[in-house]
Amino acid sequence: MKYVRFLFTFGLVGILGACASTPPASFNPQYSKALNIARAAGIDAKLKDVEVPKDTVNNITDSAGFGFAMAASGYKAPIPGFSPNQMAAMNFTAWLLAPEADSARNSMFAWVPETEANGKPVDHLADLLLEAASKGAKDMGYTPKQTIAKGGTDKSGVGVYLMDGDGSACQNKGEFSTCWIGFALRDPDKESDAPSFVGTSGDNWFFDPSANVYSRFVFLKDNQGLNELELLVATSKYLPEWVYFYAAPNKIKFNSEESLKIPVIINQGKVLYFVRPEA
Repeated sequence: MKYVRFLFTFGLVGILGACASTPPASFNPQYSKALNIARAAGIDAKLKDVEVPKDTVNNITDSAGFGFAMAASGYKAPIPGFSPNQMAAMNFTAWLLAPEADSARNSMFAWVPETEANGKPVDHLADLLLEAASKGAKDMGYTPKQTIAKGGTDKSGVGVYLMDGDGSACQNKGEFSTCWIGFALRDPDKESDAPSFVGTSGDNWFFDPSANVYSRFVFLKDNQGLNELELLVATSKYLPEWVYFYAAPNKIKFNSEESLKIPVIINQGKVLYFVRPEA
């Protein structure tokens, strides 16, 4: 499994760089929560809300599981309470983002309170992610195995292998697994304030997703049927409100064949969609 070690080291070590921080933003009720959060993080340049029937917005945002995400991606996934015509109107397969757009790449962003970071925001966020991903893996029936870059000395690159699967999606390969979620953390920017609606306030360390070198989550390319959205949601349940995952169109998978074709933000066990009610 040398290729696994190489991928982990190559993909996660050396996540450094600097970029201007995003100024605080106020919540705009004309936009979805997802778009407001993307604006606050500075990755909204190519994003927009899709208008959907007014009486379906709550059903979309409150729907359990990933049926709506699959249906909106163009796959047959019936949602209780939605007619075929309504589902057809909610097919968001038209999402086309320029390759250079910040919103065309997966990213992770966070406003880490200075009072919690103890002067080591990267290490603190890495510890939170390792614990959350391990708990998420257990919730999905796997045994988590944590790994840290450079022999456990560099927390700018951390990950969790999903061990002891039933073989349908994840399989053990010696001391590793065919399924893994990793996190690459770049140095954050110091900010004096945070948008009031992102889950924290006051001085914080902002992990900027719009930077040239940015923080992100990653999966092994040969995941054999793992629902990557499910793992992100399971992980996010155990993270503070001020940690967010952004999944770009066509960048994560439901299984070995189907991918998520719409942008979403994942936060504390919820999938936030870029939708708003029709005027």
